[in-house]
Amino acid sequence: MPQTTVLLPTYNCAKYILETVKSVLNQFYSNYELLIIDDGSTDNTEEILKAIGDERIVYLKNPTNFGIVKTLNIGIKLAKGKYIARMDADDVMLGNRLQEQIDFLESNPDYGMVGSWYQIMDVDGKIRNTLKTTSNHEDIKLGLLFGNQFAHPTVTMRTDLVRKLKYKQEFLYTEDYDLWCRIAEVSKVANLPRIHLSYRWYANNSCNRNQKKLKANVVKLLSRELDKYEIEHCTEELMLHAAICFSYGKRFFNNDKRLSELNKWLDRVFAAPKVKALHNHFGLIKCRHQIIAKIYL
Repeated sequence: MPQTTVLLPTYNCAKYILETVKSVLNQFYSNYELLIIDDGSTDNTEEILKAIGDERIVYLKNPTNFGIVKTLNIGIKLAKGKYIARMDADDVMLGNRLQEQIDFLESNPDYGMVGSWYQIMDVDGKIRNTLKTTSNHEDIKLGLLFGNQFAHPTVTMRTDLVRKLKYKQEFLYTEDYDLWCRIAEVSKVANLPRIHLSYRWYANNSCNRNQKKLKANVVKLLSRELDKYEIEHCTEELMLHAAICFSYGKRFFNNDKRLSELNKWLDRVFAAPKVKALHNHFGLIKCRHQIIAKIYL
């Protein structure tokens, strides 16, 4: 029985799938199954994968295109590993990711999930940026009130935990952010300060193609999270909060009126009784400074 399931859904990613799979198979850690669920691809993905011939690969194909949420939940149900490591079909796994993340979870039973830093590459594989995500649990949990703190394909989770929670269709295109919020409510979470992924960002990837639906679902999610902290908010305040999440910066906060509204809103958020009760004073100050700093980038 493998210790870990690397869960890799794919849909018409024949252009990148071989590079992605090789980056997983080249990991030093080898106690895993690579569960690839093809969501009804119409390109030659199946041909490419069947030619690899590695016994760790488990290849399944949906009879039709089910969509990412249903496909991920199928993978969670079928996973044989104690841990599920997520991977996307157009990215590249780096370093000693699997060993380091599994070691972390084995040594820290109170943590349900761990992610990592990552770099962004373009369609041709050229590195464009490196993102060093927040590392410790307390900062991440507070940060989730303002935006996603993990890159989905860097995350490794405890299978028994994610089977209870699952991905939700109502948060399609931000199903990962929703799941992290719910995991962080019941266990600790972390990001390792290691670059474990090259994330491919290009015009035709799923997030770019579905920006309108993605943003609508993020706004719905942010409203839910504010409700959990019992922070009342009108539509205008929610839009201010979403602008922080989407890192609109000076494009949105481009005049004194909006900057004043932002500061008043942050005053309310950080003074909310539940926020102050659940997070330490210095963490709140640091989080606010980080938000303001991003506005002026």
